[in-house]
Amino acid sequence: MMIPRIPQKTVRKLIAAEGYLELGMPIQALRELDKVTDPGSLTASYSFLRGESLKRVGRYSEAIKPLQYAADLLPIPHSQLPWKSLETCYRESGQSELADTAERTADEIASEANIHLRFDPLGTQFNPVMHHEVHLTISFEPAQEADEPDSDENFLLDEESEDFDLDPDEE
Repeated sequence: MMIPRIPQKTVRKLIAAEGYLELGMPIQALRELDKVTDPGSLTASYSFLRGESLKRVGRYSEAIKPLQYAADLLPIPHSQLPWKSLETCYRESGQSELADTAERTADEIASEANIHLRFDPLGTQFNPVMHHEVHLTISFEPAQEADEPDSDENFLLDEESEDFDLDPDEE
């Protein structure tokens, strides 16, 4: 079986769209995705990026179809993200029963895969200008003392020095 070749241009457009989303620029992400003519075997990724972009610009009803397609195509645990986004889209478009179903599905995927993503869909809460604080705790453990290996410097000091009859003052 031959694996279909994906044009580099398509891959670059998808990567660019993902980058725009990470930077909080969903309109630019949509522009990049509009340039993709055939995502080929990357249809699931394309659909997720398109749905997520639409969601982030507040076009919740339009985002549902590509997010549903991505949720159906992506394997567990990757399908959890589209289901989480679907929850937001359904809720924002007034479909609370479907939102509850999408939320339960995302939770079931998490428990089946034994993962617990700390995922907070950005949706309407996202504001790229807003200041976000991140608290990072790093703990260091003292290094275990070990015998010091002979360094090059110690090695050179142990050897007898040779005199090559060079006088550094002579030029």
